[in-house]
Amino acid sequence: MKRNRNAGFTLVELMIVVAIIGLLSAIAIPAFSKYVKKSRGAEAAGSLQKMWAGSASYYLSDHADSNTVIPEKQFPGPAGTTEDPVQCACQSAGKCPGYSTAFSDPVWTSLGFSLADPHLFMPAYASSGTADTAVFTAQVIGDLDCDGVLQTFQRIGAVVSGDPTGASAAAIINEGE
Repeated sequence: MKRNRNAGFTLVELMIVVAIIGLLSAIAIPAFSKYVKKSRGAEAAGSLQKMWAGSASYYLSDHADSNTVIPEKQFPGPAGTTEDPVQCACQSAGKCPGYSTAFSDPVWTSLGFSLADPHLFMPAYASSGTADTAVFTAQVIGDLDCDGVLQTFQRIGAVVSGDPTGASAAAIINEGE
């Protein structure tokens, strides 16, 4: 019986295929990881938008105290309670649970802000001043890979000519940390 010598791949051909697959994975895996981290920023942007809208709405509304006296316009504050000292992604479930009791704080209630779903970023809010000196800072902070480096998305608002205003986009510190 005569054997067909061209029936399989040579060792060199197999090594070339393995090298090509290795090269493609060396390029694709870091790009995919970066894409996943960047997509998580959508959660942060959504939370910041909720805080921004709540701040503007609160400032533009009239609020009366128990004696029906309407104080000067201001943002809710001075600060909202934070959820947990352990970063969300570093918790056993990999996210902070939804419906945290921290959001029953009067500042978060005034903003109409709560997170019903599990989330990666912890929100933070602070404000000061009244009328045209009122300012606020809305942040969402996360340590997505638990290395101690925090990724921070921040929007700062102020009052100009009686209207809340500020940067239209978030400032990002340590993006893709």
